[in-house]
Amino acid sequence: MSDATRETGRGSPTLAAAVSATLSMAGGAASAQTSGGLETIIVTATRRAENLQEVSESISAFDTAAIEIRGLKQMDDYVKYIPGMSLGVREPGATTIVFRGVAASGLSYGAVSSSALYLDEQPITQDANPDPRLIDIERLEALRGPQGTLYGASSQSGTLRVITNKPDPAEFDAWVDGQVSTIQDGGTGYDLSAMVNIPLVEGRLALRLVGFTAEDAGFIDNVLSDSLGGTYTNENVVDEDVNSAETTGGRAALRWDVTDNLDITLGALFQDLSTDGHGDIDVDPESGNPIAGELNQVRFEKESLDDKWYQLGLTLNASLGFGDLVLSASYFDRDFRYEADATAYEFGFNQNFINCVPTTYYGCYSLYDFGGDPRGFAIDDDQTDITTFEARLQSPADSGSRWAWLVGVFYSEEKSHTEFDSFIRNYTDTGSFYYFQNYSAYDAQIPPTDRWFLGVYDTELDQVAVFGELSYDLTENFTLTAGARWFDYDRKFKQHQEQPEGFEGYTRLDGDQSSSEDGDVIKLNATYRFDEDRLVYATYSEGFRVGGSNPLKQRSVLPRQYASDQLKNYEIGLKSEWLDNRLRFNIAAYYMQWEDFAVQIEDPQKGFFQLGFVNLPSAEIPGVEAEFAFSVNENWTLDASASWNDAQVDGAASLDFGEDEQGNPLGFTVQDGARLPITPDWQATFGIEYRSSGQLFEAQPYVRFDFAYVGESVNSLEGIESVVSLAPVQTQDAYETGDLRLGLDGDRWSASLFVDNIWDERAKIFYNNRWGVDPGQRLSINPPRTYGLQLRFNF
Repeated sequence: MSDATRETGRGSPTLAAAVSATLSMAGGAASAQTSGGLETIIVTATRRAENLQEVSESISAFDTAAIEIRGLKQMDDYVKYIPGMSLGVREPGATTIVFRGVAASGLSYGAVSSSALYLDEQPITQDANPDPRLIDIERLEALRGPQGTLYGASSQSGTLRVITNKPDPAEFDAWVDGQVSTIQDGGTGYDLSAMVNIPLVEGRLALRLVGFTAEDAGFIDNVLSDSLGGTYTNENVVDEDVNSAETTGGRAALRWDVTDNLDITLGALFQDLSTDGHGDIDVDPESGNPIAGELNQVRFEKESLDDKWYQLGLTLNASLGFGDLVLSASYFDRDFRYEADATAYEFGFNQNFINCVPTTYYGCYSLYDFGGDPRGFAIDDDQTDITTFEARLQSPADSGSRWAWLVGVFYSEEKSHTEFDSFIRNYTDTGSFYYFQNYSAYDAQIPPTDRWFLGVYDTELDQVAVFGELSYDLTENFTLTAGARWFDYDRKFKQHQEQPEGFEGYTRLDGDQSSSEDGDVIKLNATYRFDEDRLVYATYSEGFRVGGSNPLKQRSVLPRQYASDQLKNYEIGLKSEWLDNRLRFNIAAYYMQWEDFAVQIEDPQKGFFQLGFVNLPSAEIPGVEAEFAFSVNENWTLDASASWNDAQVDGAASLDFGEDEQGNPLGFTVQDGARLPITPDWQATFGIEYRSSGQLFEAQPYVRFDFAYVGESVNSLEGIESVVSLAPVQTQDAYETGDLRLGLDGDRWSASLFVDNIWDERAKIFYNNRWGVDPGQRLSINPPRTYGLQLRFNF
């Protein structure tokens, strides 16, 4: 029985047999190649094991074979193949998943994501998501559009699911895989992984073990430079290929088929990522051109990143006759820490003091007198744990009834603790320290310290939900589906700030606030099947993102509360196969309204430096997504995808916060038609694959080429960002990449040579204002041309 079927309990005998045959043909992937036709992919997006082409939703899916032949390992690798999906990639280590343009900020802190990341049965979504490495993965599913009824938990605009291969009690299986690669103008990397599947009791009990270790080669050099004030250099941290990344991980899963109608799977996995530097370069904010070189950065302090996480999970499937029961419980724990050079950031603060005109309440900002040429760094330490439980009961897939139903309950508890510290070397010798130590209103006498800012943030989010879907076949060809989810959440946010450490005066902040809300989202779908190969559907669906409270300094003009925001999606789609399943064409068009969407901004008072969320009235997001595949003959296969998205503010929005003490207006205005950030206007891919009918060294030769086009996007919404260093909106130019792989595929072994980014494109992924814009912004870029060799042995 397939893992896809087990995920929802027992499927129909016909489906189970088909998927079982699929697994034997595809080596563990839930797909099968029909004679001269395209593969059939089984997905569980609707919580049932179904043929992807029979699911009336816009979904992209990659099975084991598709993942391996493209060499997909990380989000950066596969996002370009998924229409309607994009990533907010900023250093250090922050990856935000965006579906269909539903993003308000290029940068934000403490926001609830608009899209969900699932690892097997558990949502592990965060503002800076973990990136599960695709080793021994059964399937990758990207569900576009609101998924609130079945998935909830941040699935406002879509859900990305990473589904691992499960133990198989039927037979022993094992493989070992090795890869070496080199980056042009960069370093050399490696990737080693292995899997063993051991039946402990034939047909009843099995153990699956997976392990991997890899070093992704670096390609960014930290080069010698004078300090911004010209009084020192960075010679002690100059190095080559500073952004190399080491990843180790493993997984153990035990599956017990207690009876033919009951199985239990217990799993544990962990992943540890560490880097000795960050992979961004310095660019001129006016021209966007590199300052120190295309693959160079200038840093004055050592940078690093460590991301350690593990997950424990238990899943029970039971066939009860009248319905199939699924119980799942999971625990996720993550420790994410980085060190970053903050010299330019603190130099910018110091310039506020030097260039100040003393006409504001804060005088000339003596609190930012850092000595003219400061040198400093920042440390961020995030600890997160997520506990989830879900129970689902649904009608048997083989019931033969015109009705199909599903009901479920969900609970999650997420706790996070963040400490962000900013340091200046020899801070006690600066005018800022003298100012605070002698601040007359408090007689502070703070102890000597290099920590000029301390921030501690604690968040707890508890959610409960009840959900369900009901389908009815009005005729053999026409089906109506209705779904709903009721939810209730409590969110607590506690914030403590000291500036500098030990000062108890007006820059200190102690906030302890909570918010709660309940509500519901619905989904309505009508599907008409012309025949077994073609269907059309129309869907209305809703998504929801929780609001919250803003812990604020006493004189902040930002609101204390911000509301939840809602997404309404109107969608029509076609799924079709032609020419005896040799030609596949799917297309979906949608129009979405994002109402009262929350965006994080900076308090508009000059020199105040306070973050908070506010609600903007509305955004409209029309778009189209299409996927195409054609099996020309037994040797040649073509595939392509494309998406268009026009996410923008619907109507001008003015945020009026009154006036400052000099009578100057405080507020922002966002223009009608302003683009939402991160998502490109166009995305497209094209792939061509050739498999020989002959044999070479008792293996089948193949060649595959993939082309990807990513259109232009913007890095922020009208320059509104949750950073001190406001800058004009930066356009991130369109780019194209190409990947080539040549290989031999045998029963016991396989080998491939590959070249990624063939024409060595320098893609501008994200302009980051987090660490200042004077003298330069930081820009995340893609890896240069990469050559590699991969070998695998099956046992």
